[in-house]
Amino acid sequence: MPQHILDFTDSVGFPFYAYATDQAVSIIRTWAEHPWPITLQEAYTLRDQCGWTGAPDDGRFFTTPVSNGRKTGSIRIDARKPNVISGINVQLTTRLPFELSPMAFASIRSVYSRYRDAVARIYAQPKEKTDESGPFSDWLLPNNTSLQLAATHTFIKIEIESPLGTQRTSLAAYYENKYGPTLP
Repeated sequence: MPQHILDFTDSVGFPFYAYATDQAVSIIRTWAEHPWPITLQEAYTLRDQCGWTGAPDDGRFFTTPVSNGRKTGSIRIDARKPNVISGINVQLTTRLPFELSPMAFASIRSVYSRYRDAVARIYAQPKEKTDESGPFSDWLLPNNTSLQLAATHTFIKIEIESPLGTQRTSLAAYYENKYGPTLP
């Protein structure tokens, strides 16, 4: 097992891997601090630098060293600019079968807390919430990129949204707050 991968298989009873905290932070910074906009070709280069493998039929979907061969990451395309990405989604741990979530709870929460604390040391304290899926932390970074770190019952993931996507999301939330869910 590479040094940048943690193995929780014995404690969970199923092959369960997570990036070491420093590697997870490196992945986050690679994407979040890259100059935006990011073209699709640049995204493929960043994907490869992270050690991720694009699917043969569509490189926007990929596997990671912790994904047990499953496609657990995606590069999102900006609907208005097809050669530019709007962000990425990627799991930082293996995705477990739901029935194993009681055995994995402590490991997932521990890893999530380490990731959150390490990212907070770089980008300040996040806005934190918890829903039925688990805790999540949101950051708005200095370059207007947004970052969400989330822990579910069976995995930990990040979502990084481009500055333009962050702006669009913020504007949509403003209008929904002002006019309700159906815009005039």
